[in-house]
Amino acid sequence: MTIPDFGPDSHGNYLKGNSFHLNQRTSDVLIYSDAAKNALVMRCNNLSGNFVNDSFRYKSWPFVATGHSEVIINTIEVGFGLQFETQTLANGRVVPMINGVDISTDIDRFDVDIKIWGNIWSDFASAFEVFFVGTVVDLIDSSITYALQTGIPTVSSAELAKTNGYMPVPIYADWTLDWETQNPAIVTDKYFAVGVKGLLFDKLNGEEEPAGVTIPDMPVHLDDHTQEFQAFVSAYTIDTFFSSWLEVGAIEGWVNSTVIPAGSPFQLTTSGCNFFLPGIEAYYGADLPLDIFLKVQEVGDIGITADN
Repeated sequence: MTIPDFGPDSHGNYLKGNSFHLNQRTSDVLIYSDAAKNALVMRCNNLSGNFVNDSFRYKSWPFVATGHSEVIINTIEVGFGLQFETQTLANGRVVPMINGVDISTDIDRFDVDIKIWGNIWSDFASAFEVFFVGTVVDLIDSSITYALQTGIPTVSSAELAKTNGYMPVPIYADWTLDWETQNPAIVTDKYFAVGVKGLLFDKLNGEEEPAGVTIPDMPVHLDDHTQEFQAFVSAYTIDTFFSSWLEVGAIEGWVNSTVIPAGSPFQLTTSGCNFFLPGIEAYYGADLPLDIFLKVQEVGDIGITADN
């Protein structure tokens, strides 16, 4: 993280070429919800970091110290929340937007290790360190707060806007998912939920609504179900999945007679398939092995019903 330069102040003191590296630790990390603000909050209570300075100048009459430095901060607490809202793009589409909330930083100014290189005299080193630590901690604190409250949410929301609410589907180059979100993600004390449009289509043909199918009212969470992960998919999405699949690719292939083991009630033979292909037994003869090439031309009107 780049830290803004300090100074020069009225005494000519400055810190230039500043940077800060926050060390990641997996211990003592809390993630919880702030339902009132519709936000997920993360709090890291045991971080550390290194502040590096390319050049400084500090004057305390009659001495002037110059050089470069490093400050190792051993105890940093950081908390930040991601609040979920929506943004309407210029073309009218709606995608998620993220705000920063519940921002907090706490840097222990007494748990630091200062390394200084330059013409610093021991006679006023303690006074210099007081200035140095206070200035550095203030710069780091304001930079972390800005990054969490403004920087990360702004960049994240901009990246979401760039997608325009579309996502490519693997396997086929032009297969696309419309995941537009008309409503913000929902954060409660029990669950996090997000609903998307869920229309799949061939990008070359554009979006095509499934015939006779409308988007139903969908649940986001069922409290009477014990499953911690719940997903709900409507016939609207499944219809567009198959119809767009047939546009961008194909559902086809050979079914060979050898894939059905001997002794099975149904065999891929001229006699076994005569019911589906009338006349094939009379034309080719009885009980001859049969290889079938299948190609699906159309899939639609899929129904979904509730069951246990």
